[in-house]
Amino acid sequence: MSAAVNTAQAISTVRPRSGRQETLTIGAVFLGILIVAGVAISQRQVANPLPRLYDWQLSAFYDLSKTDQAIHTSLVTAIPELWLLHADMLSLQKRGKSKETWPDIKQLAEYYYVAPFAQDLFWTQNGSVKWTRVTAFSFEGSTVYHGYAGTADRQSAYLVVLSHAHKGATFNSVGNIWMHPNPNAPAPNTVVRDSLIRSGWKQVVPYSGEIERKRIRS
Repeated sequence: MSAAVNTAQAISTVRPRSGRQETLTIGAVFLGILIVAGVAISQRQVANPLPRLYDWQLSAFYDLSKTDQAIHTSLVTAIPELWLLHADMLSLQKRGKSKETWPDIKQLAEYYYVAPFAQDLFWTQNGSVKWTRVTAFSFEGSTVYHGYAGTADRQSAYLVVLSHAHKGATFNSVGNIWMHPNPNAPAPNTVVRDSLIRSGWKQVVPYSGEIERKRIRS
């Protein structure tokens, strides 16, 4: 009986190591790996310079009045439609069914109902701008639509310059929007950039809002 008692007394309980301590240790190691990886990535990352506006350019997000922003948005939407109409009219011309290759303002306003040319509620609420098609491919290979005489507060005059841009072996159909602080500014004699700049026209650049915020903070 005495031997049994001594054996029982010799047995001891071994408690497990703290699970909490092991968890903290693993977490610390993982955090250290993340920090080292982050530093390595930041050192290898090449900084991409943000696009900067020249003094002859305007931001579509921050430099335009409420009315000019509305007109600009509608023009951005209208440019692809104008190119589609141009393609259709070229096809009709080849078949002898059209003498024109670009729609005039009356067609845009009364037949195709393209904003901001159509004289609808949007047109009335945004200064009742007068529009004219200045010419078809005589301004250095461009077609120009000119908007003027808007009556809204802080309203500009507008130019939509449509041209085929040569890129490699192909042509891209592009459109640029320019604004003049004088709502009654006449249509220019040329759409060469330097001439437009000297006449007070400014190109509207549609950078994204996030890029614009970074540009201003830099």
